[in-house]
Amino acid sequence: MTEREYETAMWEAAKNRDKESFSELVDENAVMVCGGYRCTGAEYADIVKEFDISSYKITGFEVIFRTDDMFQVHYLIETKASREENKDLEGVFHITSTWKSSGDKWKVIFNMDSRVIG
Repeated sequence: MTEREYETAMWEAAKNRDKESFSELVDENAVMVCGGYRCTGAEYADIVKEFDISSYKITGFEVIFRTDDMFQVHYLIETKASREENKDLEGVFHITSTWKSSGDKWKVIFNMDSRVIG
C-alpha cells in the first residue's frame, strides 16, 4: 500500500467503528493527540468503537519524511458527524501521522490533529 492508502485505511476503520482493523494499523503504545487530548493507540482504539464520523475528505496529502522503515505524512481532513451531539467532531483539521515498519507491518506510532480556525 502507499502512504495515502495506509492513512485512508486508518480513517475507514475509525469511520466504521472497527476497533480490530484500527488496532492492526495503530500501535498500542502510539502517542495520539486528538482534540487536545493525549492517549495511547490502545486507548484510542477503544474510543473508535464510539466514533461518529459519517464521512471525511482528505486533501493536500504530502509525505514529509520517508526512510525504508518510517514515514510521516501531513494533510487536511474535512469530517462530518452523524449525530447532532457530535457536531464538535466536524470541521477541517490538519493531520500528521508517523508510521513505522516492524517486519512486514506498518503501524502508526504518532498522530496529531489541529483544527483549522477561520
